[in-house]
Amino acid sequence: MYYVKLLFVFFITSFLIACQTDPASNEIVQLEKKVAENASAESYQELIAAHQKGIKEGPDAAKSNAVIVGKIADLQLKNKQVTEAVKTLKDGIGKYYSAPATANNVWALANIYQQHLGDAVTAKTIYKIYAEQFPTGKHIAEAKKLMEKDNASLVEHIDGIGGKMYNEETHRLDTKVAGSFIQVCELYALLKPEDSQSPNYLHKAGETARAIRAFPQAINIYDKIYAKYPSFEKAPQALFLKAFTYDNDLKQFDKARTLYTEFLKKYPNDDFADDTEFLLSNLGKNDEEIIQGFGQKDQ
Repeated sequence: MYYVKLLFVFFITSFLIACQTDPASNEIVQLEKKVAENASAESYQELIAAHQKGIKEGPDAAKSNAVIVGKIADLQLKNKQVTEAVKTLKDGIGKYYSAPATANNVWALANIYQQHLGDAVTAKTIYKIYAEQFPTGKHIAEAKKLMEKDNASLVEHIDGIGGKMYNEETHRLDTKVAGSFIQVCELYALLKPEDSQSPNYLHKAGETARAIRAFPQAINIYDKIYAKYPSFEKAPQALFLKAFTYDNDLKQFDKARTLYTEFLKKYPNDDFADDTEFLLSNLGKNDEEIIQGFGQKDQ
C-alpha cells in the first residue's frame, strides 16, 4: 500500500510539473498576442528578440532551433527586414543543416530572392539545389514544376553565370555578374556542404572576389575554405591568399605576418612556402626597399 501511495504522489507531482507554464514559452505567447493586436515594427522586433534569445539559451537544440529560425525570418519579412531575413536563414541553415526544418528554410530563402529581391538567377540556383538535396521535401513537386522549363543542370547553370562575367566590349569583369557568381558559388557550398564540388566553388568565388577587389568578402571565403574543408587540396592556398590579401591589398601587415607565420608552420613544404618566406621578410617594404635589399645581399 505504501508503494501505491508513493507512485500516486509521483504521478501527481509529474503531472503538476508538466502543467506548469514555461516562462519563456509564456513570454512568446504574450508577444505573439501583442503582434496580432498591434503589428508594429516595435512589437515585431520584441518577438524576434525573444525567439533569438531562446536559440541563444539552447544552442544545441538543432531540431527546434531550425524551426525557430524559419519563424524569425518570417517575422523579419513581415517587418520589412529582408536583408536580415536572408542572413537569419543562411546562418540557421549552416548551423542546423541536418534538422528536418532545413528543407523549409531553404525553400523560404529561394522565395525571398525570387519575390522580395527580384533576383531570379539566385532563386533558380536555390530551387535547383532544393530539388537535388531534398527529394522528399514538402515543396518538391513545386520545385520540379519550376525546373520543367529549364533543362540545365545545377553545375551548367552556375558555370553559365561564370561564363558571362567577362564583358567583351569593355574587356573587363562585369562586377554585377561577378557578384552574382560569387553569391551562387557560396550558396552551393552552404546548401550542399558535403558535396565534393563545394570547396571548388568556394575557391572560384574567392578568386572572383579578389578580381573585383571585394577584399573583405574574399577573406571571408578563404576562411570558409580553410575552416570547413581542411583536406581540400587548395586549403593551404586559401590561407596563403588570405595572408597575401591582408599584406598586398589591405596593408594590414600585422595580420599578414601572423598568417604568413601560421602558413610556414603548418605547410613548410608547400609550393607557396618560398613565396611566403620572401613576402614575410619584405613585409611592409616598397619596391625600392626590396630592390635595395637584393643589392645588400649581393655585396
